[in-house]
Amino acid sequence: MNKTHIAADKPSIFLVGGTGAGKTELALNLSVYYSNLFGSSNLIDLDIVNPYFRVRQFVDDISQKNVKVICPEARVRFGDVPALPSAAWGALEGHEESVICDVGGGEPGLRLLGRLKEIADKRRSSVYFVLNPFRPDYVDVKHIEAEFRHTCELCKLDVTEIIANPNLSDHTTAADFERGLDIVRDLSEITKIPIGFCVAPEKAAKELGVSVGALPGFTEYKGLKMFVIERYWSVPWHFGTVSA
Repeated sequence: MNKTHIAADKPSIFLVGGTGAGKTELALNLSVYYSNLFGSSNLIDLDIVNPYFRVRQFVDDISQKNVKVICPEARVRFGDVPALPSAAWGALEGHEESVICDVGGGEPGLRLLGRLKEIADKRRSSVYFVLNPFRPDYVDVKHIEAEFRHTCELCKLDVTEIIANPNLSDHTTAADFERGLDIVRDLSEITKIPIGFCVAPEKAAKELGVSVGALPGFTEYKGLKMFVIERYWSVPWHFGTVSA
């Protein structure tokens, strides 16, 4: 797998989307990918909503991969009071390292993100709307579009790309992936926002006939970039990397 998604610039990326979209899993993998590419990266935990699966749960493991995790200090680390880590400002204002921001799916996290608009605009940050069309509360693409527009309104940032993450956890079949990808394509057509790439864990990628190399990494799938990831969870209460 020798295709590089962004070859030169050290990106600043915000991940937004509904709870359960797969933002944190993606944030962990992107931070490792850019650390491998550039020697180090920053991962900012702005997920103040989800009590089960946050970046901060993985500080020790991810730090060993030259990823600096920025999250609330220990005394408020597992609280739910909106608080922006002071180090986040410095990481975003600088251009020395890549920055990946995991933003909580609820309104408090998205409103918090609005405070970073000026800094994000100056750095020409990318804003990824991460979409798993199989979330239980999605009825149809119109419902997904409504949430997309609501998210954009709350976060005050312009979404630059939609990230397709169609999955039913370990039960995802190749047919499921294709069906979910079609739904994401429909949203992209409606919103005129391009699909940046699709996401698949190693097992699913192999079942789709994709050549898989070092993880995490980019390859191609039917004209789309595919980001093949390493999984960090099996169920919300079971933390740690799991094998495909």
